[in-house]
Amino acid sequence: MKKIKMLSVTLAAAFAFAAAPLVSDFAVNNLVGGNNISQTSGNLFTLRPAFAEGNGVDFQLGLHSIPLMTCTEYVVDSDEKGELLRARWTGIRVTGPVPFEPNINKALDAYTAKEGKRFAESHKKMLSDAKLDHSERAKYGATFFPAFEDNSDVYVRRADSLVVSLLEFGSSYMGGAHGMYGFTGKTFDTYTGREMQLTDIFTSPTAMTNAIKQQLMFDYPKASFQENNGASMREMVDQLAKEGHLFWTMDPRGVTFYFNPYILGSYAEGVFTTTLLYSERPDIFKHDQYTEAITWRGPQAYCMEIPAYLPVRLSDSPRDDRLSVMNDPEELVIDYCGEQLKDKFYAKKIRATLASMPEGQRYLYVDYEKENGQHALRVYSLGNEPVFVGEYAMTRFVSDMVGNNGEDWYVMTDPQAFYLTAMPGSGYAPWTRLTCRIGENGAPQVYEVEGAKG
Repeated sequence: MKKIKMLSVTLAAAFAFAAAPLVSDFAVNNLVGGNNISQTSGNLFTLRPAFAEGNGVDFQLGLHSIPLMTCTEYVVDSDEKGELLRARWTGIRVTGPVPFEPNINKALDAYTAKEGKRFAESHKKMLSDAKLDHSERAKYGATFFPAFEDNSDVYVRRADSLVVSLLEFGSSYMGGAHGMYGFTGKTFDTYTGREMQLTDIFTSPTAMTNAIKQQLMFDYPKASFQENNGASMREMVDQLAKEGHLFWTMDPRGVTFYFNPYILGSYAEGVFTTTLLYSERPDIFKHDQYTEAITWRGPQAYCMEIPAYLPVRLSDSPRDDRLSVMNDPEELVIDYCGEQLKDKFYAKKIRATLASMPEGQRYLYVDYEKENGQHALRVYSLGNEPVFVGEYAMTRFVSDMVGNNGEDWYVMTDPQAFYLTAMPGSGYAPWTRLTCRIGENGAPQVYEVEGAKG
């Protein structure tokens, strides 16, 4: 059993970035140090506020956002029998000047270049395996030749002048009964560009693992690992921590850990996540020696990307303060604090972002692609329950920046300053970049238009 468990650990790490398409020189140049999006005057992302001691247990003033963009490239390989391999990979880069944190620009460029190279190598191997699989099936008279798949994506959990934290998703199918998928994470110190370790954040490994185990038992009362008071889960968490195989991100209000399928439970149970909140367990986090406050607290207002079907715990509120977003081709389901909203529309392809305002209001921005290929934005207010605010002819989708096989997306990192692209019907010239803030009712409020005069 232990061998199976540890194999699943290895597979989870591998499947998070199992294989990747060939990386074109154009795509890498576009992501790494090239073709930065032009900036209009009065850029909101460039000024570094004076240091101010934070006035909250789990947030601090004086932080500013880092403007980011993701770029995804797609590759489809085929032979005479049909598709062999469908694959995509995603990189990330800074989209504007960050004069006080030049090292994060270099760090993300290096991250993208490294992942691109790794994906190209694994794509070559996976394509070879797909060809062999088709050949073996043909020998036995098969008429069905399934395509292998490998997909990766990046979700930005936090991007400010202290921390940039990326949640990495990967899925893979290699001809078996079902595919595999999983999450990993990378977190960078924005100022130095150094990849952070859990030892930078927690006072001790024991305090951290004890908190993880306790929170998992509370979060998942019906999970299979509850048997024998969670003995198998406790052993696995300790082992993963000891071997440096815990997957995590630093979110604005705490640190979230991800346990991929087969790690703590069955494939059907999916991914287990648990968040250790700064406000709930302040003693386990390292504190600043001067302010005596938790060192890595996030900004008061923030944005956080939410992958579908991956719940997130938002605070230590007495009510079940969690958010999850689920979608199928005909419906979007938002589960917030135990209240559900089912919104009927073509929701096959979505990207969701949680926005938390300085005064505490929360909104969900959901970009989606219509059946006709046009992008749009749907906004929801998250108060006592999720409520639909409206649909807008705007999107975080930028354009096809790498030919016919890729796309770029703006990342919302600050609810008071973010970019959207105008779509037909918005009242602005299509494909114009709009600088926006979230208005009082949650709707995007445009206050600067690229190229506008006066």
